[in-house]
Amino acid sequence: MKYKTLYNLLILLFLSLSVSYAQRKYTVSGVIRQSKDNKPLPRAAIYVDETGYGTLSDTLGRYQILVPKGTFNLTVSYQGFFTEHQRIDITNNLSIDIMMDEKANDLEEVVVSANSASQNVKRLETGVTNLNIRNMKKLPTLLGELDIIKSLFSLPGVASVGEGASGFNVRGGNIDQNLILMDNAPVFNASHLMGFFSVFNPDALRDINFYRGGIPAQYGGRTASVLNINLKDANAQKFSGQGGIGLVSSRLMLEAPIIKDKSGDAKASFFIASRFSYVGYLFKLLPQQNIKNTKADFYDITTKFEFRPTTKDKIALTAFTGFDKFKVAGDSLANLEVNASSSLFNWRTTNATASWVHSFNSKLTSKISGVFSRYDANIINPDSVLAFRLESSIVYKNLKADFNFLPSEKQKIDYGLSVINYQIQPGKLSPDNSISQINPITLRNESALESAIYINDEYEFNSKFSILLGLRYSQFINRGTGYLYNYQANLPKSIETLTDSVFYSKGKTTQTYGGLEPRFSAKYSLNERSSIKISLNRMIQYIQLISNTTAALPTARWKSADNYIKPQVADQISIGYFQNLKDNKIEASIEFFYKKLTNVADYKDGSNLILEKFPETAILQGTGRAYGAELYLKKNIGLLTGWMSYTYSQTQFLIKSKFEEETINNGEYFSPNYNKPHIFNLIASYQAAKRISFSTNFTFSTGRPITYPAAKFYVGGLIVPYYANRNQANIPNYVRLDLAMNIDANPYKNKKLKGSWNFSIYNVLNTRNAYSVFFRTQTRYAQYYNKVDIYKLSILGSMIPSISYNFKF
Repeated sequence: MKYKTLYNLLILLFLSLSVSYAQRKYTVSGVIRQSKDNKPLPRAAIYVDETGYGTLSDTLGRYQILVPKGTFNLTVSYQGFFTEHQRIDITNNLSIDIMMDEKANDLEEVVVSANSASQNVKRLETGVTNLNIRNMKKLPTLLGELDIIKSLFSLPGVASVGEGASGFNVRGGNIDQNLILMDNAPVFNASHLMGFFSVFNPDALRDINFYRGGIPAQYGGRTASVLNINLKDANAQKFSGQGGIGLVSSRLMLEAPIIKDKSGDAKASFFIASRFSYVGYLFKLLPQQNIKNTKADFYDITTKFEFRPTTKDKIALTAFTGFDKFKVAGDSLANLEVNASSSLFNWRTTNATASWVHSFNSKLTSKISGVFSRYDANIINPDSVLAFRLESSIVYKNLKADFNFLPSEKQKIDYGLSVINYQIQPGKLSPDNSISQINPITLRNESALESAIYINDEYEFNSKFSILLGLRYSQFINRGTGYLYNYQANLPKSIETLTDSVFYSKGKTTQTYGGLEPRFSAKYSLNERSSIKISLNRMIQYIQLISNTTAALPTARWKSADNYIKPQVADQISIGYFQNLKDNKIEASIEFFYKKLTNVADYKDGSNLILEKFPETAILQGTGRAYGAELYLKKNIGLLTGWMSYTYSQTQFLIKSKFEEETINNGEYFSPNYNKPHIFNLIASYQAAKRISFSTNFTFSTGRPITYPAAKFYVGGLIVPYYANRNQANIPNYVRLDLAMNIDANPYKNKKLKGSWNFSIYNVLNTRNAYSVFFRTQTRYAQYYNKVDIYKLSILGSMIPSISYNFKF
């Protein structure tokens, strides 16, 4: 089906959803709260048993549902709380506030999902997972540090190029094709310590929504996935705190009310969560002198302030800052033609979000948000005559308005608009002292404007069939200042074929892109325990990370679409079968997906991208495809819980040109360096006693592609390797087993300070998994007899035990 036909079909379907109501309905509304401290519970599930209709509470804990006249059973459920049941008699509009009791430590429930188990079948979209922080803390950790990003690797369709690599790959996408949001603010680099940990403090998080299939229309700008992380509500009724002490870092979170109303409820409150590492001090204790000079430290601070001036309004301010410094003695930056004896890598993320949620009535809610995000990275070399500083940055400013409209119990409409301003400094090299011989280089700043408008319409025709129609229109404008370079026609782009340039002043439009991004999801329930779902998405990405290394350094530059580098486009279809077994104790699903990739990017061999003034001469674009199957099995209830996932996937690029210099792999399909066809994960947790649980994590994946030299030549006494086709071999397979034991606090002792312990062993099998491979020639009496050996490079090639203590007061 052509896209024009698809667009027309979507518009007709939108118009067909103007629903008239034949039967009089009454509104049941109220607020869902915790009984312990009166905190509102967002995203609590409320449904009417007899009709099967339900909804979720909003960020203020409020809900509203339309019910016909009669007597019904109202059920309210929330992860970690006892389910509430109320009998209601409907003759008019009714207001019911519901208080929920938290479970202390129920042996029969160790749940992973934030929603009820039935959501596996009832949720409309494919490829969506909700994660719960409470249960993630029970999993084995590396050096006692819970990592949100690494927890994603246990889900189907998610991969990583190896240990210590920043970012993650989803369904054939590169690491920059994932939109990572923390309270609406994008995170351009989510890693600490060069990728070993993520920047998210688990104490400050409320829930995590991960979309890799059916992506709603409010999300755009990336082509692979959306990781939406919501911080906790700052609605403390009293002063409290929590934190933890580990081998590499410690954390502390404090929350307290600022203003209380006459009833004692908090009208204004805040929390602040901090985390800092002391890895650098641990290195100083080691005997090796070169390791003593290594620096590897980070810190991050997350804070949130909330003010509720009325029962219909909530104002929230969120701020985050994270900083890393990393230095390994004796390194070399040969690609900069600078030999550095010791370079310091620094990178910093600064985010801020201001939002205002207003409820006009029980059917219409709005959220106005202003977002600021800045990412700075630099390399500092202190050598006297070669001292330099290399800096880059990206600044993101966003103003958006989102609306939620509930015309009936069968229909939900979300719509809104967004405007984003990008300011990119791709690279600036400058001498760092007065005697440095480094010549300064400054790449031109990039400025761009991205705007979008969207609508989602979710409609339930009956208890078996429901659909979600979404449409997003986005436009991207590349604005000066800078030069647009022209090249000779019918010749490959290079410095030698450059003819002239055109200067654009600040704010001058140099290139405009845009297009419709339709989204569609449908669900057909075969019965109460099984359903079939299908989703179609088009995603457009206008900025990308430029790096030709396997794992991008924190200093990799960002690049906006321009006259030569076109935006990337992904068209995805996914279909799945979902079934729950044994009264929702077990969830099972299998999904199939196919992606058509347009304007995928790769690079010419030997390209130097860090300070490349003409990136269009090094970046090659083509088409691609990604397809696969994902199997997921999860046990929710019982002493033994956990999940298993298996993914088969293939990603292939085709970059072909009439010029040999701009063709890869002789114009045939090849796999990118992050493609892993087979991935298997097994997560299990066993509650051995009221306070003691054991958990394990096993993972297996095939090795990622790599380019081996096909031959070698001797030129002037030097050995020159010859590389033929790209990524035609694979590194060895990856295998790892982790174990953990958790000792929880006694829930029956009324102590002000409650503590728990986590004991973990990372890589129990002591497997030396290969991150990469390299070759070394053993010189003999004649060059003809020289032997070439292959070696594995392992980042974490040994068993690593850890211990951490978590507390709450």
